[in-house]
Amino acid sequence: MDIQIQKIKTVLKEQLKKRKMTYEDLAKDLQVSVPTIKRWMGDHDLGLQDLFRICDILDLTLSDLHALSSNVKNSKTPNRLTDEQQKFLAKNMNYLSFFLQIHDGKKPQEIAERYKLTKLSVDKYLVKLENLGLIKVTGKLRVKSTFDDQVDFGDGLLAKTYYKRWIDGTGEFFTQVITHALTNEQSIDEKTRDHKTHATYSIQSVRLTKESYLKWATENAAAIMQLTAISKIEEKAYKDDELFTAVILNAHTSLKKDSKFLTMIDEFAGKIENI
Repeated sequence: MDIQIQKIKTVLKEQLKKRKMTYEDLAKDLQVSVPTIKRWMGDHDLGLQDLFRICDILDLTLSDLHALSSNVKNSKTPNRLTDEQQKFLAKNMNYLSFFLQIHDGKKPQEIAERYKLTKLSVDKYLVKLENLGLIKVTGKLRVKSTFDDQVDFGDGLLAKTYYKRWIDGTGEFFTQVITHALTNEQSIDEKTRDHKTHATYSIQSVRLTKESYLKWATENAAAIMQLTAISKIEEKAYKDDELFTAVILNAHTSLKKDSKFLTMIDEFAGKIENI
């Protein structure tokens, strides 16, 4: 089960207990059976519409749900990679990429098909990652990450290498995609307009209180969580050729008014200097 979904269900159970409500009470309010509630709160999928209905009963908004679930600690194993794991992965980033795919729930066969890997290469990845204690092979040759939650890369070479590559990579991705979309906007005829690349980019610098910023950040995170939940439902409900991939770069920060980084926003088009 998805880690975020686990946390949401934990929050729902805690809120029921806080309100002294039983599964029977919730089932009655939702007009469903008690076994249905138990399945929702267990390992079965909890649909988005059903989640909304439960939130209505508990008087919770998505922002509330996100804020509460962010505080849930459910990892049974240490999140931080060991020094040995960090050292190896920093020198072999391809193994890190393979591990992160497994951690995200991908099957080895899916990874092999996507990246056109030979069986020998897949076996080498799996053996090394298992020896490092990053994955474990369960019954019927199922492979899963040994981490229950988000992986902590530490603060050494691996973290610096990974985050630099990640930020540079996402920046280059959006540079190419958005530039293509903006420069080709006028050259697409009506017949192909529905198939063009939809992309937008903006950067805003606003002055407001810390409380307002944190409130917006929480609501923004909840909106993305909602979109992710919708995605999980639609992937099962629609054919593959009826779907497209939405890529969202979600980044924001708060700075003091005299921060040196703020001048970068004013000088995107070019640095103003003496001539």
